Amino acid sequence: MSWHEPITQSVRVLGLYVRARILIAGILTVLYAAGFAFARVPLWPLIAIAGGLASLIPRFGVLVPLVLIAIADLIGGADLLHWAYAFGVWFAILIVDEFILTPRLLSRPLGLRPLPVFLVLLAGSFFFGPIGFVLAVPLLAVAAVFWRYFRDRREV
Repeated sequence: MSWHEPITQSVRVLGLYVRARILIAGILTVLYAAGFAFARVPLWPLIAIAGGLASLIPRFGVLVPLVLIAIADLIGGADLLHWAYAFGVWFAILIVDEFILTPRLLSRPLGLRPLPVFLVLLAGSFFFGPIGFVLAVPLLAVAAVFWRYFRDRREV
């Protein structure tokens, strides 16, 4: 392996990261649409699309559907029970996203295991806030590329 190999691999891994984030956004859009339609949230198609697109921005994107649900329910005059159903759907999708979708869909294409991805997301957000959450997985993926390069080079 030549010296430019880890750089080429890093660019490829970052492209895979972006593709996985887009896939997660698409899945979340479908989940939001199904869940909010079931909960009879007013304007559920628009809220689902906005929530899916906002999920491209970690941490911030999670709040967009919640705020839009609250606004739609206030305008529509929904009662507290209806709002609780909508919140429950949002919370269930949040749990699925944070503990299943993001760790699994980001780990497989990047050549990482789900547990380190989950832990680096927690550590990145704890130590560096939203910026750490956004940069944690791409930095881990690039570090793994360089780790494999130097490990393989040392064995030769």
